[in-house]
Amino acid sequence: MSGGFVTNTRMTDTKPSLESLESLDSSDLLSATRELVRKSHGVEADLLAHLGEIDDRKLYLDCAHPSMFAFCLDELGFSECAAYNRITVARIGRRLPAVIKAVRSGRVHLAGLRLLAPHLTTENHEVLLAQAAGKSKREIEEMVARLWPLPPVPTSIHRLPENPVVKSPPMPMSRAFWGNADPPPLPDEPRPASHSPDQNTGPTAPARDRHRPLIAPLSGETFRFQFTGTRELRDRLQEAQDLLRHRVPDGDVSTILERALNLLVAEVKKERFAVGRKARSESTEEAETTKPVKTQTEETPQTDDTTQTGGATQTAEASVIPEAASRHIPDAIKRAVYERDGGRCAFVEENGRRCSATAALTFDHVEGFARMPVHTIAGIRLLCWAHNQHAADQMYGREFMEQARNGKEPPPTRPGAS
Repeated sequence: MSGGFVTNTRMTDTKPSLESLESLDSSDLLSATRELVRKSHGVEADLLAHLGEIDDRKLYLDCAHPSMFAFCLDELGFSECAAYNRITVARIGRRLPAVIKAVRSGRVHLAGLRLLAPHLTTENHEVLLAQAAGKSKREIEEMVARLWPLPPVPTSIHRLPENPVVKSPPMPMSRAFWGNADPPPLPDEPRPASHSPDQNTGPTAPARDRHRPLIAPLSGETFRFQFTGTRELRDRLQEAQDLLRHRVPDGDVSTILERALNLLVAEVKKERFAVGRKARSESTEEAETTKPVKTQTEETPQTDDTTQTGGATQTAEASVIPEAASRHIPDAIKRAVYERDGGRCAFVEENGRRCSATAALTFDHVEGFARMPVHTIAGIRLLCWAHNQHAADQMYGREFMEQARNGKEPPPTRPGAS
């Protein structure tokens, strides 16, 4: 092919075997993976440049395909989503080469560029690409909504059939008729502003996608919410509207749900992290935090909090015998740890990057409660569930912890013992 787009690379069989990967230490494995990602950005940028040239020359017609979209699906084996993203970005990339450069550098991912593509111009593309750098798809969705807001959607509650018949929805039109134009909007993206706001899904959306929860930004401060609820939820919402008419005269659903969630969040924070709970006397709490717990000589470790699997919890609880204190963490320590860690997982990798998880948080004893059964602010941190399990694996050994979690008899030797 003329035009200077074909790269002259010699293909060699460098596919690593499973054995060779298993022989790599963790540092080398991570480094090799990051290098592969860096190379994949370059390959993706080259692919987009090639697709843009093929599209411009309409070479798909010579290959017996009626459209670029059909060519990508049938000739190249892309999925509909991958084809749509790449065609969209390839077309804008021919007009604005900085888009392809953003792909090559890895600054903006393909899904994000597809969201930005309709709004990129010669005047604004450099600024928008810089703002989108390093952002997730959701963050770019919010950025687009902030810059190009959509009107609020009307509040509506509809009854769904109790036993809907799942059928494959018909295609609105054969892809042969799409020609050189973009295919219809994908099921997971918001409808363009030209469509009615209550058109939630296109005719090509699979039936299983129609009832998935949806939170899509409409502007910088407003979002569209869509989910399926039960009759009981509908009745409880109507009851709340009636009870709150003196405060919310129009019965606005958004206002009522926001108030209800504020109360729920405050209640759960009080229950799990003692935030907002009335403090006990300092002397009592201090005594509880410093009193040690005697344990058996052969102790079985346990990761923290109360969300463990039944087998692991029972095994650990049976082998840790408290004398006066217990696994209960005093409220004052819970509050202090939660506020210090900002309600977020406190795990930090060796390069200083901190885990961003705020869900499924647990109180984790840094030295392990089985080893040092004392509750102190300095000795406890917030960890997400995954890092809580990871910390236990690192401290006691993965094999040992897997046996404990599965309710199997742990090894006779205490992990870490010489």
